Amino acid sequence: MRPSDRDTIVAVATAPGEGAIGIIRLSGQEALEVAGGRFQGKQALKTLDDRSITYGRVTTRDQFLDEVLVSVMRGPRSYTGEDTVEFNCHGGPLILRRIIEVLIDSGARHAEPGEFTRRAFLNGKMDLTQAEAVVEMIGAKTDLGLESAYFKLRGGLKKRFEKMAESLRFSISMLEAVLDFSEDVEIDNKAISGPIAEAACELEELTRSYTQGKVIRDGAVVTLAGRPNAGKSSLLNRLLEEERAIVTATPGTTRDSIEETVDLSGAPVVLVDTAGLRKSGDPVEQEGTKRTRHAIDRSELVLYVVDASLDPMEEDVEQLKGLGGGKRILVKNKMDLGERPGWSDIDRCDQVAVSALTGDNIEELRNAIRESVLGKWEGNRGIITQERHVEALEKAKMSLSHAQEALAGNLPGEVVAFELRETLEFLAAIIGETTSDDVLDRIFKTFCIGK
Repeated sequence: MRPSDRDTIVAVATAPGEGAIGIIRLSGQEALEVAGGRFQGKQALKTLDDRSITYGRVTTRDQFLDEVLVSVMRGPRSYTGEDTVEFNCHGGPLILRRIIEVLIDSGARHAEPGEFTRRAFLNGKMDLTQAEAVVEMIGAKTDLGLESAYFKLRGGLKKRFEKMAESLRFSISMLEAVLDFSEDVEIDNKAISGPIAEAACELEELTRSYTQGKVIRDGAVVTLAGRPNAGKSSLLNRLLEEERAIVTATPGTTRDSIEETVDLSGAPVVLVDTAGLRKSGDPVEQEGTKRTRHAIDRSELVLYVVDASLDPMEEDVEQLKGLGGGKRILVKNKMDLGERPGWSDIDRCDQVAVSALTGDNIEELRNAIRESVLGKWEGNRGIITQERHVEALEKAKMSLSHAQEALAGNLPGEVVAFELRETLEFLAAIIGETTSDDVLDRIFKTFCIGK
């Protein structure tokens, strides 16, 4: 714990800008003294019952600043585990800033980003996966993101790690029994290898879940590409269910990329409408094509949109080949005008026939996009959304694999036990039992001030 972790800290806990209510949060050993010195009401804050609220005024030395409701939550029964005071003020930025200033003048310090949650972690109110879930809850883009974050906030992910750790400790205890009482104890290797194998499967499942977790947390970039006048902008508008892109009958209307985010049944997707792909001597069109290529390169999925009412062209074949081995869906647009033969054989990728004009099969396309970027969703058992977790899981998998190899090769029990302890160390780092201050600094700097 740093010396500054003992300071009394203060920050605005509500979102920036004007609002009906603004909340200022104080936490620390001197929170009641600092807040009480600037509060005038019927009852002094120090005498209030725990988890109670009272009305009064915030003052400077010579004037009233605001009428407020003040909540008192004494540690350890508070968010941070420390004495905490919250002022419910009028939500003007100037009022909040002035109150913060007088509280700092009375002995508080302005909180760093995420410092309240950092103290909750340090004081044992939550583990590190729960602390990270707080910022995921705030930044969730879809219901699946919210569900995933809430599962971790309730301790669901921590319980999975604890269950694994318990089974590995059992295996270690069995190995140590053999080492300590080798003449009196006989252990069947299956009793040791079984829990290790189960933990290996669990680690593999958690590691693979990051593919979904990253999409749920950050979203997936899906680029609409194709020749001019294929209906890309019309398709974008239909997927967004709003008129976002300009649509005309003139080929090449779209000259620059347009990005919009849409929620596809829990999968946050950034749709990128791009300029048409074609050879041109026009410098503006050349720049548009260059930007389209850039959008394709950074995409998790490309929707190659064609006008299926026209015969396939060699240019379409070339463009599809140019996409390489990345994920793609051939979107055969303008099905309301009929589909010309030859499109089904042009590429072996997934294909969906739609009409951006009438909306036919748009829901089928949405489902195809969701399945391509997210995969099959089988419910939330605690998916991995943090790169830090994946790195630790990969190291844990390697140590566990070494333990399995040592056990299979009849190496001394000390070798197997060492590798199992290494695995436990990596799991402990995820939930914060063995995490350095540098790592904590990196994690909590991603939080907003006041949380």
